[in-house]
Amino acid sequence: MDSKQSARANGVSPLPWNATLHPGPEALHARCRRQEVVIDRLSEAVVIMHRGAAALKAENAELRAEAGRVRNYRRFPVRAAGPMEDHQLVEVTLPLDVHAPGAARSVVTRCLQGQIAPSALDSAKLLVTELTSNSLRHSGTLHDVVVAVELTPEWFRVGVLDSGSDATIAVRPGNTGSGGGFGLNLVQTLSERWGVEHPSRGGTCVWAQLRREA
Repeated sequence: MDSKQSARANGVSPLPWNATLHPGPEALHARCRRQEVVIDRLSEAVVIMHRGAAALKAENAELRAEAGRVRNYRRFPVRAAGPMEDHQLVEVTLPLDVHAPGAARSVVTRCLQGQIAPSALDSAKLLVTELTSNSLRHSGTLHDVVVAVELTPEWFRVGVLDSGSDATIAVRPGNTGSGGGFGLNLVQTLSERWGVEHPSRGGTCVWAQLRREA
């Protein structure tokens, strides 16, 4: 029995002697198309991963900044507020009554006296008085108000958080008849920057930023 017959006897059909192991053009084209699809999908996955990494990096930066603020965060009764350090945020809750503007001035004085220029401290006390008076005028006397003071090496902020609504707060011309409309004009004039925020915990916070060296 020759080799061909032996192969058949073992259940294997031998390849013809002239058979080739190389695929034809159609098979090569099909393989290339499959590989192109795989490469495209891998490229899309890489792009998505890069975008996700960039977003995660930005989110981590925000979380680190917020964590730094939380580490330096203190909530005090007004009597305990004292001189601040750089990169510190202090919040003091006050009863919103006729004594609130004076108490807010005391908080600002205790926190910032000796840390900023005297003229800057005068402006800060004037601003926090006006902001607290606005809260008293528009929010009534049934709520508390939070006075916030933040200090950095170059600037500081004072802010007042009350239970106000999401209504738009904007500078308007002062009304000499009613005496209203001058508060935010004063804030805009004295501050380097100012703004309005609506924190997730609720309420409305108006803040003013000034330079430490007036």
